[in-house]
Amino acid sequence: MPSPGMTGRWPGFAVPVVALLVTLAVTWLFSAVVALGETSVAVANLGLMVLIPSPIVVSVMWGGALLMGRPHRLAFLAAIGWLVICWFLLPQQYVWQYLGNVVAGLLAGLALGMRWRMDVALLVMALAMAPLLIFASFEMPIQEQIQLANESMIEVLQEGLQADGEEAEDARILAEAQRSLDEISAQLTKMYPFVLAVGALGQAAIILTLVWLFAKLGGLKPYRWAFPPFSEWRLPFYLVWMLVAGLGMSFVPQPVLSKAGHNLALLAAFVLCVQGLAIQVFVTRRMMSTLRQVLYWIILGTVLLKPGIYIAVALGVLDQWWDIRHLATRGFTDDDDNDDESD
Repeated sequence: MPSPGMTGRWPGFAVPVVALLVTLAVTWLFSAVVALGETSVAVANLGLMVLIPSPIVVSVMWGGALLMGRPHRLAFLAAIGWLVICWFLLPQQYVWQYLGNVVAGLLAGLALGMRWRMDVALLVMALAMAPLLIFASFEMPIQEQIQLANESMIEVLQEGLQADGEEAEDARILAEAQRSLDEISAQLTKMYPFVLAVGALGQAAIILTLVWLFAKLGGLKPYRWAFPPFSEWRLPFYLVWMLVAGLGMSFVPQPVLSKAGHNLALLAAFVLCVQGLAIQVFVTRRMMSTLRQVLYWIILGTVLLKPGIYIAVALGVLDQWWDIRHLATRGFTDDDDNDDESD
């Protein structure tokens, strides 16, 4: 774990206690706002909007509590205390709303304190938040969410149509809009697990970054992963096996396995696409002037967006076997450990 640094100016239990009190207050406030919805929907909606960033705030508090608490186990004891208090004083469904973020925050503190690999840290944090996301999808299935959104968009379209007596034309426009929305809904429903996974990984990255900043503001010198320039990014090889496994599962006749494989392949392809973009940045910088680079990315991001995605994924896969940028010979290998940098 990092050295206490300036945190020696206050008692070692101070930060865990603050995290405990903040999480108790947020959990109680969330339950009160939900209860208020039975009498005043407008006020409850306003309260829920204010509480939107609260899960990330909770995670950052617990990550900081683990890093700055002395001894470090006080953070775990305080988290257990929060769970026990809320379990007996508040409805349990409200406790579940923040439990995943409490665990994710503690894991972020562990990742920084014990110098985990970046991909391992993001994965375990995303898994900690996954039960809440799955629970929310059961509370209101994605099909219902999309249906409500579609109905709202159709209503807005109906109000925007001119009442000029051309009922046939209006009916055609509405039917075309409904058909397009149905196609989009089918695709979103099929790839919803992929969207959840990307959201969880993105939230984990935000939490990890904010915990690092919080610890630094608290006087610590937390571990920092050293990243090469974007044009030299190379991702772990296991992503290729994820892609292969996902593609193989997607052809299985069993619908559940087929859907899981489809989303696994999408997730692996999405991450490998980042490596493919890094390769293109590397090549264009060496072969094109600044103006041509700008034109290249504009065309790729507009006219050739869909084929550009496939090209980026293909380049990301090829680079796992064929070192296109010759990074290995220049000292950038997959086995390199990130240096422990401190300011």
